[in-house]
Amino acid sequence: MTKAQRLLTTFLSSLCMAFLMSGIITAINTGIDGELVFRWMRSFAMGFPIALVISVILLPKIRQFSAYLSRTRDKPDGGNC
Repeated sequence: MTKAQRLLTTFLSSLCMAFLMSGIITAINTGIDGELVFRWMRSFAMGFPIALVISVILLPKIRQFSAYLSRTRDKPDGGNC
């Protein structure tokens, strides 16, 4: 994956997550009424930049941790079950 693809993936992932979570949490906390969309968009406008910055900072470490967790381990008995 190229650097541009990683950045685009980070951007789109943050966008989708912030959009959906801000809508769900806003609806749960304030109820569903005629003003929900306004409150949701305001919440999303505040949350997306935060989500993007956190993703840009944390995603490289999360990828490393994921690779560590999913690594293959040598078995001490030579690989026999």
